[in-house]
Amino acid sequence: VMEYIKGVPITLHCDRHKLDIRDRVGLIMQVCDAVLHAHQKGIIHRDLKPNNILVEYNDNRTMVKVIDFGIAKSLNQPLTEKTIFTREGQMIGTPEYMSPEQAEMTTQNIDTRSDIYSIGVILYQVLTGSLPFEAETLRSAGFAEIARIIREEDPPRPSTKFETKIEEATDRSRSAAEDRKTDQRSLTRLLRGDLDWIVMKCLEKERTRRYDTAGALLADLQHYLDDEPVDAGPPSIAYRASKFARRHRGALVAASLILIVLIAGVIVSTMFALSEARQRRIAVTERDAKSALL
Repeated sequence: VMEYIKGVPITLHCDRHKLDIRDRVGLIMQVCDAVLHAHQKGIIHRDLKPNNILVEYNDNRTMVKVIDFGIAKSLNQPLTEKTIFTREGQMIGTPEYMSPEQAEMTTQNIDTRSDIYSIGVILYQVLTGSLPFEAETLRSAGFAEIARIIREEDPPRPSTKFETKIEEATDRSRSAAEDRKTDQRSLTRLLRGDLDWIVMKCLEKERTRRYDTAGALLADLQHYLDDEPVDAGPPSIAYRASKFARRHRGALVAASLILIVLIAGVIVSTMFALSEARQRRIAVTERDAKSALL
């Protein structure tokens, strides 16, 4: 007997209520927290997707619930006496949300970072309204081609999903932007940078380049919301300085105004000093000229 969850898939909830980007990120943080709890118990879900992540409504509050551990893998012991046995060469999971190591159809290399990849796909979909690899493309291919696409092809960054001139794609992009309470250009700007980096770190082909844990991904999403440098971003001085400036904008504006006043005062004082010195030189020159005539 399982708990009855009176909720809807996370993607449906986001679009139905037209959540903005920050609220969508907040929901994914709840997903990370739930998955982290499972991982700490030694359980890998292996089939994370919107239909298995429901948003439940409870007293005007929303709560994310991760369900359907039917093909979950335990790192420590069998989950039940009738744990599903998965064999090498058998595709386990949903292709659109499947990690490259799952696509290899072997049970030897699956660890918690496989779930991190799936969360990255869901985050991509929640942010853009589309998948990294379109379902039609994957579903129309055979197992071998599905595995090759997932293992070898790099998906476009989320922000590039809205940079299109194709009329049909433009209409979809416009609709997706409206569902996020913004326009296409603003949505591209919101996704470019931190969210691009976070999503693409989750979708790394090499799992060693992904977030090590769901907790690390959760922390980076919190960094994004707090306007702090994200671990997925480039560790350049200019980038970190820009994030510092955004967090302390008021103090920096005040300091800048004070600095401008000080600089202006120095400039004015210097100009007066130079003018006085010039006048003194002219007076000395005139005095010397008069003395020479006498």
